[in-house]
Amino acid sequence: MIKWDHWHVELSSICTLKCPRCPRAEVPESLLNRQLSLAFFKHQLGADVVQQIRKITFCGNDGDPIYCREFLEICEWLKQTSPSIELVIITNGSYKTPQWWQSLAGILTNRDEIHWSLDGWDQASNEKYRVNSNWQSIQQGIQEFFTHNSATYRVCDSIAFNFNQHQLEHMKTLAKEQNFDCFQLTKSTKFGSKYPSAYGTRDLLEPSDSALVASAHRYERVVTALTSKVRPGQELRIEFQKRATQLGNYSGICMIGNKGVFLNSRGEFYPCCWTANRYEHNSNWHQLAESQFNLNHRTFNEILQDPFWSTDFLRFDSLECQTKCTPARLSDADHTTEW
Repeated sequence: MIKWDHWHVELSSICTLKCPRCPRAEVPESLLNRQLSLAFFKHQLGADVVQQIRKITFCGNDGDPIYCREFLEICEWLKQTSPSIELVIITNGSYKTPQWWQSLAGILTNRDEIHWSLDGWDQASNEKYRVNSNWQSIQQGIQEFFTHNSATYRVCDSIAFNFNQHQLEHMKTLAKEQNFDCFQLTKSTKFGSKYPSAYGTRDLLEPSDSALVASAHRYERVVTALTSKVRPGQELRIEFQKRATQLGNYSGICMIGNKGVFLNSRGEFYPCCWTANRYEHNSNWHQLAESQFNLNHRTFNEILQDPFWSTDFLRFDSLECQTKCTPARLSDADHTTEW
């Protein structure tokens, strides 16, 4: 059975950026700008379910969580309802006011993480991929949050590209100077060497150094601690490790929980965010999520009790399952414990 003590939630499919490898840009024809509300969390999920969730990661397939209109109210209600819950926020950080960041700083605790996704070191470099980002407001937000909150774990996230591959050490140094707790480098799969039919054989974004491209069909990360602060969630990672040894004949990390079950901005439930991506090969998942696994029409308990999870689901025969969750990857601790 899928594990649901970790949820990956797309609060909003709205974003101010136009990143070229985001589904917003790749499949714009099916994009719907939607967002979840505080009322949805109170009534469609409810306090009883929330109190059983140990971790929520706010990151969208299409959008950025901070553009959800009731983002602060949702975070505050979750922390009040379940003070031990771990919130992880992943954002580009553009266009919010200092007052907004101060409010968020007052909600998050030492159990939480916040990630700024920065692929450059100034406006010109960052917008080579993070198109329409605003470096000034990003830096203001970082400074404001850090001034009012020293407890939450702060991560600088960067994807390796051709334009920044020779500046990664400089970017790491800048992160350390700003008092980030961690620098996280992502090796992406979304390059021509992996998917030539999508990105061509002369992909200008792809690093020339092949060591900076993911070796398989799931992204890989290199994490560098910049401070001595302890990263939250260690107890859950130990639990994920234990579950990975008990999978039997199955290799889906949705049965471990580290990736998290996925809830999109329309209230549709998926076993993971990969099956929710708006690519044609996921069309069967989209139909299921819209009809059978929609929290606007069914309770979460009704969704969990659906016969699908003990029958068709266990075949793990979708493209995402077969490429991302191969049995060989189960020996990789990062694959089975990290988001």
